Amino acid sequence: MAPIVALIATGHDRLTIEPVLAAVATVRVCDRAESLRALVAAGGVRVVVSELRDRVGASVASVLAELAGRASAPPVLAWAPLTDSGARDVLALAGSGAPVQVVLRGVDDLAAMARAALDGRSEPGAALPILEAVAPAVPRPLGAFMVLCAEHGGPRLAVTRAASLLGVGSRTIESRLERAGFPPASRVIFWCAALRAAWRLDVLEQSPKQVAAALGFASSAALANLLSRYCGCSPSALRNHGGFLAVREQFVDYLLHSHANRRVE
Repeated sequence: MAPIVALIATGHDRLTIEPVLAAVATVRVCDRAESLRALVAAGGVRVVVSELRDRVGASVASVLAELAGRASAPPVLAWAPLTDSGARDVLALAGSGAPVQVVLRGVDDLAAMARAALDGRSEPGAALPILEAVAPAVPRPLGAFMVLCAEHGGPRLAVTRAASLLGVGSRTIESRLERAGFPPASRVIFWCAALRAAWRLDVLEQSPKQVAAALGFASSAALANLLSRYCGCSPSALRNHGGFLAVREQFVDYLLHSHANRRVE
């Protein structure tokens, strides 16, 4: 059995994805959810890469949740486009609670993530746990923006960069946020940065220095300033078990509070 099994829905996407994965390791490709389940069940699979819809348009989220939830399951990478439909599928996957890593087409390096997974360097990401909590409050026009922020929120993600990746103008993002009663884009981005930091400090048990480097902060002090400003706590406080969940609850309350205030205005 090939070490990488990939569900790729269309021939066009296969031409794009298969060569990328084949440069990393031998890959076995299928295009239906049930085929993916059977290939993994046969054993010998070290990494699963999958789109979130199969050849007939059926959601693969439940199959990925099943595969990722098994004992000694291989790392599962969910490859998704940064589009409205892709965001809806990612939000649905988040609702499953599956320990799956999101790989955004045109943003993330699929080969590097597959190689890290094969080498045992893959880390559970914060994106789906963040989105799991906020999904019910996110209107459809903001889905892709929220997915991008949950995956990449931090100093490297300026509003202009987010707009470019989404193929819209910065003003379009801001107007969508305003219509939804959400805070400005920069605040959403840095709240997600705080959440991603809390995840690394709490769940991954990384040091503030490691977190600052991973998320692109200039220093540990810069990270500490962000956490103090957005969630009123220090990096050391977030290293206690439950720090991520506490910050996530603060973020959801912040979104809903902003929404309520704008409705009153």
